[in-house]
Amino acid sequence: MRFSLNGRVFAAAGFLFDKDGTLLAFDHWLAVMGERARRLARRLNLIESEEASLLRFMGLDPAHPRGTNQGIIPLPRCDAEAATAAYLAEALAAEPEEMRGLTVRVFQAVDEEFPFDRYIRPTAGAEAGLRAIQRAGGRTAVVTHDTAAAAVRHLAALGWTELVDVVIGLDVCVERKPGPAPVLAACRALGLVPGETVMVGDMASDLLAGRAAGCHLTVGVLTGLGTAEDLGPIADVVVPDLAALTLL
Repeated sequence: MRFSLNGRVFAAAGFLFDKDGTLLAFDHWLAVMGERARRLARRLNLIESEEASLLRFMGLDPAHPRGTNQGIIPLPRCDAEAATAAYLAEALAAEPEEMRGLTVRVFQAVDEEFPFDRYIRPTAGAEAGLRAIQRAGGRTAVVTHDTAAAAVRHLAALGWTELVDVVIGLDVCVERKPGPAPVLAACRALGLVPGETVMVGDMASDLLAGRAAGCHLTVGVLTGLGTAEDLGPIADVVVPDLAALTLL
């Protein structure tokens, strides 16, 4: 495939995308984290001030439902579980293992029951880009710190099941970005060598993983948590969103 970014022309056989902040907007995680916090508060009979503190810890502003302080929202799900359990154990002087078990059960229940199809939305240009890559005969993978099982559900909520060939998550490859292992796993699953691929992400860890794996190109997008200052020194190209990708 030949494609252009910021007026520069490149060629590659496959694209590797981070998920949240790159293909998907972060907005739905506000609702997911809020539901997790509310269920934990009900199970633990927290008073209003305790629930508000839990919400703030988990990244939400109780006074402004659409507001966020990020908190643990950007963390991989397993890290978010561990951090929440540790917070509850300390805040409530509770048994750590008990809080760990409760947190895991609540997070799992929310993930299984949450209406992702009502909340998930793509970043600008994401769907058009995936479709253009597919039409051009390219291969695509998602490399995420979510579980692959959860990522598949999120992609399905947007009707993207047929647009992504491979999904690599922490339940498939335990090493995390910026380590190269998940990127290399995606390349193997696609049947491509890293030098034939492009790594696209909104965080420095995505781009560092692509570089470590030997990807032909690293592309930073500004639709997630990373800023131009964060990504510029690492990325070969930084674009405002995936609408900047044009297949030739």
